[in-house]
Amino acid sequence: MPALLTPEREEQWHSDGWCVVPGVIPPDQLAAAQDAAHRYFPTPAEVVADGGAEAGQWHTWDAPWPEFPFHSSRLNALVLHDHVVDLAERLLGTNELALYMGIVTAKYAQQASGYNKLLHADYPNHMLVVPRHEAGFQQVEFFVYLTDVTTEDGATRFVSWQKTKDIPVEQHTLNYVDYAELYDDPSDAAAPAGSVVAYRPDVYHRSVDFSDPSRYRVMLHVSFRHRDAGWGGYQAWPFRGFSVELSKFVQRATPRQLALMGVPEPGHPYWNEATLAGVQARYPGLDMAPWRDALR
Repeated sequence: MPALLTPEREEQWHSDGWCVVPGVIPPDQLAAAQDAAHRYFPTPAEVVADGGAEAGQWHTWDAPWPEFPFHSSRLNALVLHDHVVDLAERLLGTNELALYMGIVTAKYAQQASGYNKLLHADYPNHMLVVPRHEAGFQQVEFFVYLTDVTTEDGATRFVSWQKTKDIPVEQHTLNYVDYAELYDDPSDAAAPAGSVVAYRPDVYHRSVDFSDPSRYRVMLHVSFRHRDAGWGGYQAWPFRGFSVELSKFVQRATPRQLALMGVPEPGHPYWNEATLAGVQARYPGLDMAPWRDALR
């Protein structure tokens, strides 16, 4: 995977605040996730047969999208896939990360984007403060494409941070009149399925609607922050503690994946014989050997 993040793409991340990295998800796991996604979302033909996107469950940008951990293990496998985590560590310059968002969405013809059609930055609902770019303070948002995304599929338009860095940070949404030249910027995040679009929460971008009923796009939204940067967040994994989906995921996860969700790593002072026994009882299928070995 590291070879996919070429020096040019990494430089674009640092300079423009966003980049596209193709081929992150291996083809076999991508195909499995695509099949799983169809169990959540209809095909374009099925949407047309049901009366169009306006009549369906997924007709607005703020629909109640399925959240990680999903019922599908095949979708879960991509959220904390080693390649995805490796990419986040490389871009953020640290391996001390926390996952704070995992959602799957779909976009269809005639599905209105709402205010997202305006150029905007995501940080107001991804952190309590304002962005800072140094390692240890940054956050990264990923689009993990489960379908090919072209300009005709409404690929998200991004504007280089170099063109917007002098805009006051509190001005998180830009209007058409004062920033017309930015709306004309041709840069979009078109890429084939299996690609990852990486961007910072202070990078301006906008959604684009499309009308061709034969097209749609499906993607995972996966975001990371430094584990100590508690001012950033979106979802809370402990809140899902009673869900079958979370219990199922934990019992199949690796120590690396669980650490990204906030579970103490092997060797952490939290672990003693009592906590080892309690966690084992809560998640009977979890292989506790790494934690037990570290305690010994």
